[in-house]
Amino acid sequence: MFTGDLPFPTEKWTKSPDEVKSWDDWIPMQGNLTAHLNTIVSGTNMATLWKNAVRPKPDEADLRGSLWRIQSEFLSRVLTVGMAIRRFGLDPYAKPLTIHLAGASHNETMGARLTDYDELNNMFPKHQGIEIVMVGPEVVDGPIMRPPLRAFGPRERVYISAFKGLYHQFWEALEEKEEAAKPDLVVGFHPGFHANQGLLEGWLPTLLLLRDYNIPSLFTMYSEMELRSSLEILLELEVLVKDSGPNPFTSQKPEQVQSCPNKDPVYCNSHFIRFQGLLPREDFEDSIPTSSSASSL
Repeated sequence: MFTGDLPFPTEKWTKSPDEVKSWDDWIPMQGNLTAHLNTIVSGTNMATLWKNAVRPKPDEADLRGSLWRIQSEFLSRVLTVGMAIRRFGLDPYAKPLTIHLAGASHNETMGARLTDYDELNNMFPKHQGIEIVMVGPEVVDGPIMRPPLRAFGPRERVYISAFKGLYHQFWEALEEKEEAAKPDLVVGFHPGFHANQGLLEGWLPTLLLLRDYNIPSLFTMYSEMELRSSLEILLELEVLVKDSGPNPFTSQKPEQVQSCPNKDPVYCNSHFIRFQGLLPREDFEDSIPTSSSASSL
């Protein structure tokens, strides 16, 4: 990643976005995927890595598999954004789109390049322009650290900018002063507000802002357990959940849970929640158990 070998460029799509429903549809469009991986495996940076390592070099098939899993983590984020665009019925051919990544952390921004979301150009060729604004207190300085656009960006290009701070602070500093374009979509990768009260309190102003401004939003989670806990919190906040479930573009790279090798690994962006606006009052009341039904549980 830090040598520039990953993520590597991908191919133009030969199918429409509606036809690409999972990795099984995306991978066949990458005719030279193995060639890309072989170039990295046989490259100078890989040779230097294993020259300095204290263990034997794996065989090339294992190295290709490892590289693909790392590549899939990068692609998982941008393909999840593309999935959110489709599921909300947003049309990048009708108008430019502004997409905010709320809670962007060092995972997304360390070593980030201005081309990291160019897969959207392959997904939506000749679009009207797409702006990605990464917002979070852990945003790492780099080439993406530039002001967001106030108006439309260049056509057929993805423009990335960043803001270091909480999302509601970004909104107060720029959106309320009309110094940044309003979002058509907000995406959050692993917000983690389910984990403890402190994180929930930090996210609460953002969740209420997204709800009250009726902004199309999609958040991802590491597991079904996180998904269930997050759904409960959104219900308590009377947020209207459109749908949720497994993400067809989950990362293929396993991660340890809290550095505990005894637990099953999890995968970045393995589940998602798509939500927008306020839950209709009758739906909220129907979701609350009555005293008789509660006593029977």
